[in-house]
Amino acid sequence: MSEGDTIAPQSFSRLDIGIMIVLVSMAVAALVGLIAVFDADTGIGAAGTGFGIALLIFETGATIACALACLVRGRLEALSLGALLAAGVAIDLFALAIWREIDSEAYGKVTGVAFVWSLFGLIILGLGLAVQPRDALARWLYLAAIVVSLLSGLLATVLILDAGGSSVGFSSAGPVPIAPFGNESVLRPLGAALVVLAALWFGALAASRVERAQA
Repeated sequence: MSEGDTIAPQSFSRLDIGIMIVLVSMAVAALVGLIAVFDADTGIGAAGTGFGIALLIFETGATIACALACLVRGRLEALSLGALLAAGVAIDLFALAIWREIDSEAYGKVTGVAFVWSLFGLIILGLGLAVQPRDALARWLYLAAIVVSLLSGLLATVLILDAGGSSVGFSSAGPVPIAPFGNESVLRPLGAALVVLAALWFGALAASRVERAQA
């Protein structure tokens, strides 16, 4: 190396940031989960606690896998980082709630919102990996699916935040608040959005597979 050459400082890429998010969130979940398992009063309770936490990790693992794959390919990087953050927050908050037996409506709502955005992140990022929009139809269906996914996520967030009840339970396998929905006017638009989203998702996938003859 000549005297005039300088070594450019290396900065973290979005992929590096995503990997750090995953490693930190998994470390926290593993630590809290192990404490919760060994802190359980009975063997059955310990097994149930371990199963519940592991199940949520595997449920959000699909989001993590798709987000990392998108970051490697340089696709939807901002959404990928957001999905990784949502998945990590959902896992860690849920594990902490199981361990400390947290019975808080606000805590449950935050956990539920994080889980919802992890789910819709999976839908968007999975589509981003699956489709190859070669023409205008595929691109429009692809973009429409993303927009409807974001809209569905917002509607689901409103539904969770408006949920009523004095407490939120974490006894189920998922972290979505178990309480009466306070804003029933959101249920119908959310259902309609989910139907449209499913149709757009597979429509975009099919349209992206069309092979056009070269002129």
